[in-house]
Amino acid sequence: MTDGPRILVCDDEPGIRKTLSQILGDEGYTVDAVGLGQDALARAFGDEAKRPEAILLDVWLPDLDGLAVLDQLRAAGLTMPVVMISGHGGVDTAVQAVKRGADDFLEKPLSLERVLLTLDKALELYRLARERDDLRRELMSRTDEDAAKETLLGTSPAMMRLLDEIRRAGASEARVLIMGESGVGKELVARALHRASPRSTGPFIEVNGAAIPEELIESELFGHVKGSFTGAIDDRKGKWEQADSGTLFLDEIGDMSPRTQAKILRAIQDGRITRVGGAKAFATDVRIVAATNRDLPAMIRAGTFREDLYFRLAVVPLRVAPLSERPEDIPLLVAHFAESLARQRGRRPKAFEKEALEALAKRRWPGNVRELQNLVERVLLMSPGPAVRAADLPPEDGPAAGRGSSRPASDEVPAHATLADAREAFEKRYLSRVLAETKGNVSRAAERLGLDRTTLHRKMKALGLDGE
Repeated sequence: MTDGPRILVCDDEPGIRKTLSQILGDEGYTVDAVGLGQDALARAFGDEAKRPEAILLDVWLPDLDGLAVLDQLRAAGLTMPVVMISGHGGVDTAVQAVKRGADDFLEKPLSLERVLLTLDKALELYRLARERDDLRRELMSRTDEDAAKETLLGTSPAMMRLLDEIRRAGASEARVLIMGESGVGKELVARALHRASPRSTGPFIEVNGAAIPEELIESELFGHVKGSFTGAIDDRKGKWEQADSGTLFLDEIGDMSPRTQAKILRAIQDGRITRVGGAKAFATDVRIVAATNRDLPAMIRAGTFREDLYFRLAVVPLRVAPLSERPEDIPLLVAHFAESLARQRGRRPKAFEKEALEALAKRRWPGNVRELQNLVERVLLMSPGPAVRAADLPPEDGPAAGRGSSRPASDEVPAHATLADAREAFEKRYLSRVLAETKGNVSRAAERLGLDRTTLHRKMKALGLDGE
């Protein structure tokens, strides 16, 4: 058994898989060969210790188009060399593949000498690029999150469409508004846009509009000068300045006050900002990406969100589909979370039986991907056997539970109630139950609901709830 660079061969022809495996194995490579795009993605997103260092990827595959697999790898930030191979492609296909992130393109019938030369060159360039990036990270003292937390996974039509939109929007300087329910991964989309942009070597700075008190948000965004308010003991740069030459991510933009909205609009229009208490305006070069789980058009009609700011932000609107609209992505997500958790704990990963995955795909997932990740962690800790069975899954929480049965009369909302009243009544019942099940622990309840702690506190206060 060899211990050379790990190569993944993905081709639908068994003869090609066998030949390449033998030739590359003789050259000292460690080879894994699969015939489906889904299997290639599972290898690439699986155990990091076994992750391929280069991929030979066929364009035509039985389940997924090879270029779609390539898009998924690049959108997730995986940069290992990918060499596309095809017996049906021409110059146009080769150009398209390289534009979408392929390192090279080989036509069938394959010249084994050409394969070896191409692979050797791609691996050498990849090694040099990694050394360069490691040095850059060291010089910039960056502390990015674990790459596994920044991975957008899925092969559903909704996810493939989103990844294509990220690839096209990322290459521009246009402002992007990301819309979607809590827990769908809007921050991951923002980070993917940053990585796909010409600003990828610049900073990615996040501001959460729901987590910062109103009296501090202006200072947080634009900075302040010494003595401008109590506690301002020195000059301080705001997030806007920190994001210069990079991307500023305005999360939960719908939770920002009209006053803050006006300040943001002015900064976008002028391209300049002024620190709180200061007189000097700073020119900034910042790309704005915003996100919200709120219905901004409805807020505009209600007069709580500025229409002019909305159109400034939504130059490119992106919608992230909830997990209930893409259940076919659940097996891939479950495998990824199970592998990541096992690696963190130094344990062998548990597999999920087919019936368990089918049961998970039937759930509604109001907390979306974040809820799924929490459930996977809970099940892996509590299930006794070597594999997770359907019987090991906890009962479904929330409004999806007991579908098909009638609700008690006391749970009904009067027919004359407005939509806002109905939504408030549901939120109050649901939050009350989650708080009861977490024994009033607001942090645990917020994690389960896919909210940050500050947002949950605000909702509890608005609904007249406490943690008891």
